[in-house]
Amino acid sequence: MPDRSKSTRAKSADVARLLHLYVDRFNQHDWDGLRELIAADARLRVADRFAGRLVDSPYFGRYESWPVPWRMAAGEIDGEPAVIILLRDQNGWTARSIVHLDVTDGHIVRIADYPHCPWILTAAASFDVVDAGEP
Repeated sequence: MPDRSKSTRAKSADVARLLHLYVDRFNQHDWDGLRELIAADARLRVADRFAGRLVDSPYFGRYESWPVPWRMAAGEIDGEPAVIILLRDQNGWTARSIVHLDVTDGHIVRIADYPHCPWILTAAASFDVVDAGEP
């Protein structure tokens, strides 16, 4: 019988690597590099704003035009890997919301982004910024 814990750890490590690549490329505004990580038929849901195919959305352009400094960080919410959206204010970088990525066969197949739902962090039992990258 295969050891499921090894399989789960390997899958978790693959998801963690992909999550870190996603964060790095998002922070660099490397939209083409991000598209390489995302399946061609990936679905996108931006809570209260958009649901459909990523290729039909203005997703990356919306982040490009945000009027406040932002960046993404690798993290966990309720023990699950997630991208944490950070906004800069007078106190530094503050966790604002999350992006959840569904991964299949090494590609992101679904993105659920909650930039308009800051309450999602307060509703979580726990969240942690694992890697905030550069200050």
